[in-house]
Amino acid sequence: MTLKVQVWKTMLLALAGLMLPCVAAERTLSLALPTDGADAVPLLRDALAKCRAEGIRRLALERGVWHLYPDKAEGAFRHITNHDAGYRRMALHLDGVTGFEIDGQGATLLCHGVLMPIAVDRSKNITLRNLVIDWEKPFHLEGTVMAVGTDFFEVEMLPECEVKLQNGRLYGGMAEGFFGELMDPGQARQDMLWNYWIDPRTKAAAAVQPPWLKLWNPKTRSFAEVTEVATNRFRIRNAHANVLPEQGTVMICKGMNRPNRLSPAIHLASVDGALVENVTVHRAGGMGLIVEDCADVTARGFKVALKDGARSLITTTADATHFMGCRGTVLLENCLFENMLDDSCNVHGVYAIAEGQLAPDQLAISFSHFQQLGTVFARPGDRLRLMQRDTLLGYAECRVKNVIRHNEDYYVLNLEQPLAGGLRPNSSVENLSARPDVVFRNNIVRNNRARSVLMTAGGKVLIENNLFERPSMMGILVEGDNQFWYESGAVEDLTIRSNKFIGLSPFAPLLRLAPMQPGEKRSLPPYHHRIRILDNTIESASPLVLDASRVGGLEFSGNTILLPAHPANPATPAFKLTDCADLVFRGNKFSQPAVLRTTPPDTPVKLEQNENLRRP
Repeated sequence: MTLKVQVWKTMLLALAGLMLPCVAAERTLSLALPTDGADAVPLLRDALAKCRAEGIRRLALERGVWHLYPDKAEGAFRHITNHDAGYRRMALHLDGVTGFEIDGQGATLLCHGVLMPIAVDRSKNITLRNLVIDWEKPFHLEGTVMAVGTDFFEVEMLPECEVKLQNGRLYGGMAEGFFGELMDPGQARQDMLWNYWIDPRTKAAAAVQPPWLKLWNPKTRSFAEVTEVATNRFRIRNAHANVLPEQGTVMICKGMNRPNRLSPAIHLASVDGALVENVTVHRAGGMGLIVEDCADVTARGFKVALKDGARSLITTTADATHFMGCRGTVLLENCLFENMLDDSCNVHGVYAIAEGQLAPDQLAISFSHFQQLGTVFARPGDRLRLMQRDTLLGYAECRVKNVIRHNEDYYVLNLEQPLAGGLRPNSSVENLSARPDVVFRNNIVRNNRARSVLMTAGGKVLIENNLFERPSMMGILVEGDNQFWYESGAVEDLTIRSNKFIGLSPFAPLLRLAPMQPGEKRSLPPYHHRIRILDNTIESASPLVLDASRVGGLEFSGNTILLPAHPANPATPAFKLTDCADLVFRGNKFSQPAVLRTTPPDTPVKLEQNENLRRP
């Protein structure tokens, strides 16, 4: 293990147009690959310490496989939005760093056990490039259905899942480095619950999605039985209330036995200015790239992709990318996202509960979802909006003077001015300053569970020139949720242009634009505004192409739509619009007759030059 320091003259870099002239020299610490597959974590930790001490701005890794183990990694308790909080080990950890680059030069970070390969906190202008991130073993159970009987099926599990059978239940997936090797497998590993089924021919969701496996079958009023019939082959009897899987499909179990979002590949928290370029994630026990309270983040050439030759059909056990409470511009371009167990990209804020008004200029807040505890909700100077929880309608705005965090679930917000009109009962608070502009273009998203994109960003949003292929649910979901995940907020300016959609689900709309509205379903004013869906090519597996609710200003123009020839429910309209206003449908072409239905029925709609589109 050797450290090589390479000095680059600032003048030469400036002449090459790579940086602005400055007095200090730029330096690179080039790190040689450890021999014999040794744990690289101590070497990487020492290298980062040297860079900090000597003002070195770039760490370059030798191409090859760098083995990362949790045993000697830096540890700390971390709250990670939309993940399981807890004590985490980190291989490469940057904290309070400005202007630093990690260049893998094609190196692979191969993780062993539960740890986070890269974490960056409270930093500025960070670059991560030319890396591959992978894990030696999966965080889930996976196997192929080999036989199906009247009340059972047999599944052959991948050996790398290290499946154990105990008390009639299957356990597998990652355990090392988190719960310990000597613990009961029923405590240390995932169980067979929470399941998803894949067609190996398409690598997308199987046509038949049986209900989740159950330990208790309410139909037969008996417990499920699991027996081993051969090495890594198990017979599962009486685990379903009705539908059994089809032979040949692949069973994926993420587990409900313990937390299952433990090891995201890259976590950026409170970073202003970040570039993730030419980085590939083959597998992670959580999300590929999780970004919170950051500004101006670019992911270019970022891939969450199956490894060539691998038998597993799963990459990340959650989203490929996820952005919470960010600012500035979020840019994702020329990326590939495939075979995740959740969305390719989710951009949102947080609806916090208004616990009370402690003084005219002081509010107390808390969080409803356990995976949002400890989040950085606001910075001094941020603009907040108060709203009624049941209607999602705002009634007051204010600015933050400072934030007092008493614990992970109780914050006090000191305001610049007294809150005009006071706090109403049943209120939530959202941060209007943490609503980034988003550009999502020239990307490929395919074969993932859930949506291709979940977008609740209040800035200017452009989704352009992408391929969205065979998600198990919607292609694009624009929501706003103040009752489950509590993800804000309302879209104000969204363009979906020149994309190709290939649907898979015969039941889910390909596009859904609607807030998750709690309480009584009643007519309410628009929540989302100014949405344009232009010049897209749509191959819909569902007769329902677009389901929209509470949208003010919706244009659907220049799109070419191929509808299913024999839908399961021919009476389903192509467009279902509820409590929407300022509607324009112009110049669209449909492969066969399509119906646009509005609620109320007399809602004005401008229909111009559409082929095969009518109102009932």
